[in-house]
Amino acid sequence: MTEINFQPLDIAACYGTGFTAKAISYGTASFLAPPRLKIGPSHVAVLCEFHGSMVWIESTTLCKHPCAILGYQVDGCQAHLPEDRIRDYITTGGHVDLYRLSPIEKLSQSESELLTTILVRHFIGQRVTYDLGGALVSGTRLFKRTRLLPQADLNELFCSELVAAVCMRLGRMNRSNPTRFNPACLLRELVRQGTFRFEREFPALPRRTPGVFP
Repeated sequence: MTEINFQPLDIAACYGTGFTAKAISYGTASFLAPPRLKIGPSHVAVLCEFHGSMVWIESTTLCKHPCAILGYQVDGCQAHLPEDRIRDYITTGGHVDLYRLSPIEKLSQSESELLTTILVRHFIGQRVTYDLGGALVSGTRLFKRTRLLPQADLNELFCSELVAAVCMRLGRMNRSNPTRFNPACLLRELVRQGTFRFEREFPALPRRTPGVFP
């Protein structure tokens, strides 16, 4: 994979090929959504700078790699090299879209440092676990819009809840309950308000037919 110039608060929109990933993407589909987001991602991650390198921060229970900061495999908030996680998706038939802050929304140095503090020192350092219940509720179309929506608990987070929480803290998203944002809903909100825009795609790699050589 060629070298990529990632930036702090880049959002990776991941499209997996498994049953659960497809269920999330098609279950949150909307024909009224912005281009590329009519079928939403099944997972999102956010990037920040840590010790001079860009790292991919996500909350998940499905990653096979050990956390790049903790040094062991965890369920919940964790860090990885972005190239490794992108490769996980594109080599299995999925793809990843990268969304970036609009130029006037670019983070200042102090905001970038705050982003790293929130993601690494708090969410990963405090061993914030995965919020399965919140993830299930966020995927509903009606329940999450009622008063029955549970209040946010930042001691456990699902993927888009984590990204929504940091965008709100950094003033790139209006304050609300981050629990109500599934991956598709989150990106549609950010693109519609002009804060983020599509940057590039990492497409699926072609699969070789067994017994056929190039």
